Amino acid sequence: MARYLRRNVIASLGIAGILVFAIDIDLVRIAVADPHGLACEPVNNFHGTKGTPIAYAKMIEPALGVPPRVDCGANVEMPVYVDGVQSIGDPGLHQCDNPSLQIGDCMSGSSVGRYEGLSANGEPLPHVVWVSFCRHDGRDDVVGYDMPDSVQMIGYNTVTGATAFFESGDNSDYTYVDPKTNRLLGGLPSVDEPEAFNIAYATPGRTQCVACHQSDPFVHHAFIDGARLEHPGSQPVVPKVTGRKRKRNPPYYVIGGSDWDMRTIRIEGNGCFGCHRMGMKTLEEFVGDGWDPNKHMPPKDPGSLAEDYEEVVQCWLDGPENTPGCDWIVPPAGNCPTQVVGDDYPYKAAFNRPKLEDLR
Repeated sequence: MARYLRRNVIASLGIAGILVFAIDIDLVRIAVADPHGLACEPVNNFHGTKGTPIAYAKMIEPALGVPPRVDCGANVEMPVYVDGVQSIGDPGLHQCDNPSLQIGDCMSGSSVGRYEGLSANGEPLPHVVWVSFCRHDGRDDVVGYDMPDSVQMIGYNTVTGATAFFESGDNSDYTYVDPKTNRLLGGLPSVDEPEAFNIAYATPGRTQCVACHQSDPFVHHAFIDGARLEHPGSQPVVPKVTGRKRKRNPPYYVIGGSDWDMRTIRIEGNGCFGCHRMGMKTLEEFVGDGWDPNKHMPPKDPGSLAEDYEEVVQCWLDGPENTPGCDWIVPPAGNCPTQVVGDDYPYKAAFNRPKLEDLR
C-alpha cells in the first residue's frame, strides 16, 4: 500500500538533519509499512554488529568491499580556530570558534579521511565511500578521566544504503600524538592482518551508532567540515549525502543491525524535511552544546523556518501518535522505499525518546 503526498516545501541542507535552501517537491511516494515495517528490508541479520571485527568485515564485503587501512597522518586535519586564528592544543570545551557539537570539544589534532570503496580484488567501487576519523580527544574534564584517543570507520553504499561502523576505542599501541603539532598520528592494521585487526577494532555490540548517526551515516558541523578536499570544489572530506543538489531521502540501513531503531519523525508539508531527514537525537546533542538552529538555518535566511522547526520539536515532545500529520518513518533500504511505521514497530530503543531539557 502506498500514499502520495503533493507538497511545496522549503528544503534544507543535510547537516545532521537540520534545514536549509528552497526547492519544490512533488509527488513524494511514501510506503505505508506492513504490520512490522519490514516487508522489503534487504536480507540482513541482528548479530553481525556483535561479532568479531574481522568476521564483520567479511560479512559486509559484498556490499561495501574491504575496509581501508587507516593512516591518521594521511588524513586531513580539522582546524580549530580561536578568535579567527588557528589554534594548536586544547583551549577548553566551547572555547573555540568551531567547537565539536559533541560536548564542545576544541582539542586540535583530529583528522578525517575519505576513501573510494575497493573490492577484495582491488576493483574500484565508486558507489561505496569509506570515512575514517582519527579523534584526538579533549573531553577528559567531562568524563573525569583521561579519555583515550580513538579511531572510527564508516562505510556507506550510496545505492543500497548499506552501512557499517567500526570503532577503535583505545589504540595507543598504534597511534601517538606529535608533541609539536598536537596531531594524532599513526596507522591501524588492515584486514590483511586479521589478528591485529581484531585487537585494534571493535564492532558496535549493543551500542546503536544510529543514536548519533540518525538521519544518515555522516554527522556534519563546523568542527568536522573544517577538513576539506583539495578537489573538487573544496568539499568537506566527510561527504554530504543529502541536500539541495543531492537525494533528500537517501537509503540507509546497518548491516548486521537489523534490530536497530532506524526511526525518525516526519511531518507532511513541513519545510524541515524538504532535503533531508531530521535526527532528533542528533539535534538534541547539537542544541545541548549551544547550537541554535534559528541562527544558522536556512543558511541564506536564518530563522525563516522558525515555525516549521517549532512544529517539529512539538511533535517530537508530544509524540507522532499524538500529533496529526506527524509520522514515524524508517529510511529507504535496498529496493524498499521509505516506510511509515506505527506503535507496533518491534525495534523501539530507549535512546529514541525526547529529552525536553536538551531542546529548550
